[in-house]
Amino acid sequence: MKILEHAFILTFGNDHQVIEDGAVAYDQNQILGVGNSDQVRQRFPNAERHSANGRVVTPGLINAHMHLYSTFARGITLKDPPPENFVQILERLWWRLDRAFFQEDLYFSALVPLLDAVRGGVTTIIDHHSSPHALGGSLDTLKTAFHKCGLRGCLSYEISDRDGASRRDAAIEENAACLRGLKLHDSRDIAALIGLHASFTLEDGTLLRVSELSKALKCGVHIHVAEDYADLADARKRGFRSVVDRLHRFHLTGPDNIFAHCVHVDDVDIQTLAFTRTNVVHNPRSNMGNAVGCANIETMMREKVHVTLGTDGFSVNPLQDLAVSNILHKHQSKDPRKIYSEIWRILSHNNPALATAVFKQPIGVIEEHAVPDFVIWDYRPPTPITSENTLGHLLFGISNSSVFSTICKGRTLYENRRFTFMDEEEELEIAKRSRELAKSLWERF
Repeated sequence: MKILEHAFILTFGNDHQVIEDGAVAYDQNQILGVGNSDQVRQRFPNAERHSANGRVVTPGLINAHMHLYSTFARGITLKDPPPENFVQILERLWWRLDRAFFQEDLYFSALVPLLDAVRGGVTTIIDHHSSPHALGGSLDTLKTAFHKCGLRGCLSYEISDRDGASRRDAAIEENAACLRGLKLHDSRDIAALIGLHASFTLEDGTLLRVSELSKALKCGVHIHVAEDYADLADARKRGFRSVVDRLHRFHLTGPDNIFAHCVHVDDVDIQTLAFTRTNVVHNPRSNMGNAVGCANIETMMREKVHVTLGTDGFSVNPLQDLAVSNILHKHQSKDPRKIYSEIWRILSHNNPALATAVFKQPIGVIEEHAVPDFVIWDYRPPTPITSENTLGHLLFGISNSSVFSTICKGRTLYENRRFTFMDEEEELEIAKRSRELAKSLWERF
């Protein structure tokens, strides 16, 4: 048992508190106590004590939509003219990239951003993967990378009809095999959902099969929804009112399901998402970078849609998307009052609630019985910090500070800016091997 003391504890959650000179007692399974440093020491007098020396401590961060394999796109040169729209971005970059992966590439393309996650205080990642020519066993490879870094991950493989029936069937089986394996071995650190690309690359028969599989395995799906207008136009061409309407008719809405983006949705779609309690992931930097539009999360949240925050592979750290979301919606509406309390709720409540549902244990909050995931930020507040102004410190102070230590599942992964599970030489070797593999992949691209 350990005590982390003399910290500004930011608890997050429904009953968010700031505890000055706070402490948290924990073991490898759960948080045992939270409160004033003197009080926690008295409750657990035999615990091993570590001081944060007045730094801020938050729960580990949660990324609700990530593509680890996007790592190997850093610096890549396209072989065609620059894409003019979202579909061309998929065709000229992402679909070529994912077809070029070999099995070893998968491990290193995941390992590098997972190390970045540890450095940045991100302890839980909901990933969405694709590698059509290195498909079988790909989720096990990602699982190995998560175990190497000591982080918590939710895996899914992207099912699509765009690469033909055989690869579609193999993708369905990859998801099913991963889910069955996790049910047999009951891992608390790794979860899985059924991955789907997007409505416009999926035939009705595939959606029906996935719906039946989801019901049989009692798990949700993770899919890109109405990210670009092309997805909406395709759904209408197929005879549906919208993308959300199509997925709802195939029984793929609901509280176990994750819909990434939801940019091109209307009021009826939002009502459907709210009524079915379907999870939506906002990815503002990706949406801006791909020029697909801005999701109307203000209306969604007013209608009680459960909106969360992801990065869509732009980076692994959601604090960057939090900062962009804060200014994007103000700029979009020409109203400086927009989307402030909403993004605080997304970060402090909705992301933790989604992770808690996926992993079936309390995640993303500092309270008794929650998982012991913490970030010690190298940030000593220069102005008063309270439960009412925490977001201001996050946006303009904490997010600009470095991480001093990262603790996940009670295990210190990063201490005083150094990994505890590998030395600098191994870290350099990983970067070197990653560069070699990326160069080879770029030649195949």
